[in-house]
Amino acid sequence: MLANHWCASVDATIQLRTGCNPLEKHGPQAVVVHADAWAPIDAVANPHDIRQVVDYEVIFLAIRRLEENAHCECLESSILEVMDAIFSIAIVTSAFISIHKPHVYNGQGTPAISLSMTREQWAKMRS
Repeated sequence: MLANHWCASVDATIQLRTGCNPLEKHGPQAVVVHADAWAPIDAVANPHDIRQVVDYEVIFLAIRRLEENAHCECLESSILEVMDAIFSIAIVTSAFISIHKPHVYNGQGTPAISLSMTREQWAKMRS
C-alpha cells in the first residue's frame, strides 16, 4: 500500500480458457481477476472527478476483453494485457493484478498468479 496515493480497485469474474491445464481443455472456466492501480494524490487536479483519479472503466474493459481473446495461452499473458491497459492511464504509477482459478481443482485448490509493477519497471520490460 502506498501512502498519499489513490488506489482504484476492480474485481471481475470472467470466463477464460487458458489451456494451461488438461482440465481446461473442455472449455472456458470462471476466473476471478483483481486489479489495483495507484496514482499519487498530488497529480490529481480535481479529486472529485473519478476519471482524473483512475478510470475504472479502462481497467474493467481490459479485463472483459480477455474473454474475447481465443488465443489466450496462459494467465501470465492475461495479466500482461491488463497491466498494459492500466499503464495506458497516464496518472498511474504502480499496479497490482491477480487472477484466481477457483474451479480448476473442483474447489480443492485455487491456482493463482499475481504481478506487481511500477511504471518504470513496466516501461523497461516493454522496451
